Amino acid sequence: MKSTKRKNMRPEERRAQLLGCAQILFFSKGFEDTTVQDVLDLAGVSKGGFYHHFKSKDELLFGVLDGMAESVFSQMAVVASDETSSALDLLRSFTHLRANYLREHDYPGQVEFFRVMNQDKNLVLLEQFKRRVRTGAIPVLTKIIQKGRDEGAFIVADVDTAAELILFLSTFIDLALLRAIEARGTDAADHAAHKLQAAIDMQFLTIDRILGLPDGTTDFGWPEAVDVTMATEPPPPPSTN
Repeated sequence: MKSTKRKNMRPEERRAQLLGCAQILFFSKGFEDTTVQDVLDLAGVSKGGFYHHFKSKDELLFGVLDGMAESVFSQMAVVASDETSSALDLLRSFTHLRANYLREHDYPGQVEFFRVMNQDKNLVLLEQFKRRVRTGAIPVLTKIIQKGRDEGAFIVADVDTAAELILFLSTFIDLALLRAIEARGTDAADHAAHKLQAAIDMQFLTIDRILGLPDGTTDFGWPEAVDVTMATEPPPPPSTN
């Protein structure tokens, strides 16, 4: 991979460059097989330049995740600013945000990224990321649910609690997704794929019932998600050399 020619940049530009290079490498090589030196080589940055912005590779990883969260927040802002659509249409747009992001941003690379983030050593970072996303999403979803109650489309007694519960459910499929990813290429793959689809269906059935909607009203927004997930390639075993 060709390195970026070194040039003077403002601190915020250099940080953004490092994050962009890290995301390319994490998605293409995997987090574990990417070294800080790989990032330095691609960015054309010295070690001193790197450590001025990031203390470690783990901190760089969280910076990439933070950028991904900002991308999702920008999509949420579009949904939140829509004053013409019905609450039900806004809810569908909101619940499809995750699927849309995954589909549009190198899904095979993100599968590997998700697997790495769920390793024990990264769970604190992962929880911080999830908390940040939930905090940013709560005002948007609360506004949608309040609009739906005002329109008579949603039957819900406590708007704030409903929003918090739905956002808590947003990570419900993660364990089933991790198991499916780990089962790729094994005899357990079909069973894990079935369980992942069941988790997705149950998550959105629960959202429908929280809001008093007919079963099947909401969905993940990507019917092929399970098949596409199982078709991604597991990473090669680490080298023993």
